[in-house]
Amino acid sequence: MNKEEILELAQQKQEQERYIKWSKYIYSSKRRIQRRVLSLERDIAQTIHLFKIYKQNEGLETQIAFLSCWKFSKVNFGQNTFWCDAIYFDEFTMKDDRTLTFSGHAWIGFTENTEKQWQVPCSGYFTMNGHQTKLKSYGVYFYHETKKLQLIKSI
Repeated sequence: MNKEEILELAQQKQEQERYIKWSKYIYSSKRRIQRRVLSLERDIAQTIHLFKIYKQNEGLETQIAFLSCWKFSKVNFGQNTFWCDAIYFDEFTMKDDRTLTFSGHAWIGFTENTEKQWQVPCSGYFTMNGHQTKLKSYGVYFYHETKKLQLIKSI
């Protein structure tokens, strides 16, 4: 290993340690978690606004997938808890001036058995408030066999 590779590895390790410390800080308080979710929702609203203007979905997929997968892992669906590994999007469309709809598929599984996972269709919507700076409501739906798992926020 040369000097540059050693420095790069040390820098990556420092970044990982910072992220772990930051994560512990965020997850140690319910209020911090709520603020983080609101921040993610605000970022999505701004990105949807840019999508509406420029028709580019750059960053939109990542933000929606991160928020959806994170919230999905925190919800208890009856007797089972699930995890969501990734969401892949097929289509984004503006239903009206304030509502973005999407469709795609996700990889989900039970937290008790992480070896078994399913690729399931998913769809959803995000509706912005009148000022288009916050999300008014959203719904993300995962379809598995006869079940429909949903993440919904409405005000």
